[in-house]
Amino acid sequence: GLFLGCGGGNISPGAAMFDIEYARWLEEDQRQLAELRAGLQAALPDNELRVIVDGYLYHYDELFRLKGVAVKSDVFHLIKGIWASPAERPFIWIGGFKPTELITMLTQQLEPLAEQQLAGIMELGKSAQQAEEALSKGHEQLHHAIVDTIAGGDVIDGVQQMVAAMARISNLEGFVYQ
Repeated sequence: GLFLGCGGGNISPGAAMFDIEYARWLEEDQRQLAELRAGLQAALPDNELRVIVDGYLYHYDELFRLKGVAVKSDVFHLIKGIWASPAERPFIWIGGFKPTELITMLTQQLEPLAEQQLAGIMELGKSAQQAEEALSKGHEQLHHAIVDTIAGGDVIDGVQQMVAAMARISNLEGFVYQ
């Protein structure tokens, strides 16, 4: 049957394998990024940098291969971004992914559903729409807070600025957790 990936440790074997492979990929990513930075700092010749860059591009090809395998096993795990860090998850949202779009696509592709199943999907869609609206509103408020901070005038007291910055960071943290 269809497995809906979700938090709480109840994930499909394919999703669990993706998480393990993705953790390995991240470790290798750090190593390759360090190698690229070292090559740039050492001002390596172009042909040597090309080898490093080509290896890094291949490394990203491997990520897309991993995601391709994972999407066949548990598309929801991949789309929901459970595997992503809390800092990466907002970019999935900001990048335009909305869960209601997925629900709409899936509803059209599912075989005829019982009335109770259809009602459950509609309720899920309504709940997702409400969550999307709340997140969009939070994103807009965060955007305005960042603009206000950047465009802010002279600061009279450094301590007051630090308190305001900490409050905004706290707001950002709350938004990221949503």
